[in-house]
Amino acid sequence: MNGATHRTARPPKPNASRVGRSASARVQVEKRDARDALASLPARSISVLITDPPYKTINRGGSGGHLKRWFSSSLSSRQIGDVLALARSRMRPDGVAFVMTNSDGLGEAIGALERAGFVRVRPITWDKVAPGLGGGLRHLTEYVLVGYLAGSRTLSGADLVSVPAVGPGTANRYPTEKPAGLGRELARIAGIGRGDFVVDPFCGSGALLVGAAERGAKVVGYDIAAAAVKRAAGRLAKPTAKAAPKALAPTRKVAKPSLVGRRTAGPVAYRNSARGSEPKSRRARR
Repeated sequence: MNGATHRTARPPKPNASRVGRSASARVQVEKRDARDALASLPARSISVLITDPPYKTINRGGSGGHLKRWFSSSLSSRQIGDVLALARSRMRPDGVAFVMTNSDGLGEAIGALERAGFVRVRPITWDKVAPGLGGGLRHLTEYVLVGYLAGSRTLSGADLVSVPAVGPGTANRYPTEKPAGLGRELARIAGIGRGDFVVDPFCGSGALLVGAAERGAKVVGYDIAAAAVKRAAGRLAKPTAKAAPKALAPTRKVAKPSLVGRRTAGPVAYRNSARGSEPKSRRARR
C-alpha cells in the first residue's frame, strides 16, 4: 500500500431511520441521497469508492412503471462530477475510486473524475462475455474507470476483466444490475481487507459491494429508490458462501511390497517359487 502513514476517522454510525436490513454492523444500506450521505462522512474515512452512477447515456426513467419503480431520472456528467468531488474530499490519502460507464459516456466520465480532483484516470475494460440486460445495455464491453490520488494504494491485476453479465430480461431484477463477480474482481484488484471502508453512493442492487463485504471490509451503500435499497440490503445480508470441501481421492487397494531381496526374521518368499522355497540355482551356489 502506498502513501504516508495517517490517522483515519471512524466511519459514522448510520441514522437508524435510513438503514435497510443488513448482515451486521459492518454492512449498511441506506435510502438516502448520495450528496447528503457523502457530506455526512468525516474526512479521510473512505478508502475505496466503487459505484455505477446513473449516467444519461441510458434512459433510466423509461416510460413504464417497472423502471420508474427503481429510479426516476439520470444525472448529467457535471452532476456526477459534483458527487465524485464530494466523495474525493472524504477519501483517505491512499484511497482509490472505481466508477463505471459505457462507451457512449466514456469521455464525459473521465472528465468528471478529473474535475473531481483525481490526479490520474485509467480504464479497466469489462468484457461481459455476452450482451447483458435489455435495451441500452447490450454492449459487449463496459468500462470501470480508476481514479487515483497522489498516494493511492498499488492495484493488482490487468486492464481487462472477463466476468459474465447478468443476462437478458429485467422483469424480476434491478434494471441495470451488475454481476456480483464484477464486485469481487474490483475488490481483489484493490486489495480490499478488514481495515477498509468501502462506499457506493449509487448502490442499486448492491452487486459492486459484494466482494468488499466478503473480504471483511465495512461497506455502506446509498440509493434513493426504496426497491433498490431492499434488494441491495437483502443481497448483502446473505452469509459469505464457504468454499466447498475438497473431494476425497478414491481409495485404492495398495499392493503389498515385494519381499524379493529383503532380509526378514522368517523365511523369505521368492516370486519365482510356487512353494515359496529358495530356487535351486541359488542353493547350488552356496
